Amino acid sequence: MKTKIILGLTVTISYMALIFYFSSLSKPIKYELPYGVDKVIHLIEYAILGFLIGYSLKNSGIRRYVLVGWIAASVYGITDEIHQSFVLMRDASVFDVFADGLGSFAGVYCNKYFSLKEILR
Repeated sequence: MKTKIILGLTVTISYMALIFYFSSLSKPIKYELPYGVDKVIHLIEYAILGFLIGYSLKNSGIRRYVLVGWIAASVYGITDEIHQSFVLMRDASVFDVFADGLGSFAGVYCNKYFSLKEILR
């Protein structure tokens, strides 16, 4: 059980570091995306983060893991947007924060119905 908690936290923190790394790049994508596609990328990126945070919290025994996970992932999205506002050629967007929050909720909520074993099969 303890191994599951440590593994979940390690993967979650590593994924958060990966998000931070890509946010610190001036131009992470070398070509122009069609309008709105970046919001879909944010939604998927934070759905994964939400799922990982929810998984970690659920295995840690936190009862309200959906709410706590959603808040944690959403706050990380807000701090990520603030971080991006200091990076050259990047800016912060309220719409990105909205996509991050929506994706976070979807990811955390999936923990109620799917386990990591089922997804990896």
